[in-house]
Amino acid sequence: MGKTALIVGATGLIGRELIQYLLSDPFYDKVKVVTRQTTDIEDDKLEETVIKFNTLKKHTDKLSADHYFILLGSTMKQAKTKENFYEVDFTYPYQLAEIAKKDPAFEKFMIVTAYKASPDSMIFYNRVKGQIEEALKAINLKSLHIFQPSLLIGFRSDFRLFEEASKIILPIIELISFGQIKFKAIEATTVAKAMLKVGKEGITGLHIYPSHIIKELAVSSLPPEDINA
Repeated sequence: MGKTALIVGATGLIGRELIQYLLSDPFYDKVKVVTRQTTDIEDDKLEETVIKFNTLKKHTDKLSADHYFILLGSTMKQAKTKENFYEVDFTYPYQLAEIAKKDPAFEKFMIVTAYKASPDSMIFYNRVKGQIEEALKAINLKSLHIFQPSLLIGFRSDFRLFEEASKIILPIIELISFGQIKFKAIEATTVAKAMLKVGKEGITGLHIYPSHIIKELAVSSLPPEDINA
């Protein structure tokens, strides 16, 4: 019998890619999506629940799954305030981890944070990402996987000037830094492929994947004829 996946954040940059991979892979019999707005995807494997995230704890019956894929993330432009940003990037993921901990079906928790995430960072974004990482570690989930991509490349409905500029600037930084690949921007599809790869492997314990490891995982998940694609 195949696994059940839960995606929270399926309408985001990585989520839009991951949902397609999960739906097309026979490893998963069912893909549950919890979202604030419909994905408009029709598939026999898909079970979609549209809710307000501040009511997560009222919908635990809809959240049960073998594998939790948490792709929640905001920006200050979207959130408007630090309080709202913290709610999306810390409170909701933490609540989902608490729900997973009590879920009899739960096997694996996978979350996307950010490169340079640290609870001691002077940058608010990185600090919150680091705080959720540390909080999740403290819950002692039996299988926790933290993905730390650098700046993401992919189509966004909301244009982000800094990220677009980074596509030009970061290769120059790499050249100056003797090719330190951790700084390189990464495709959202690459992160999605890596998450699927980890989902399908029987890995337990705590694992952290910075961008260069994410890329290695994504390449290893491709069939031989697609590796050079």
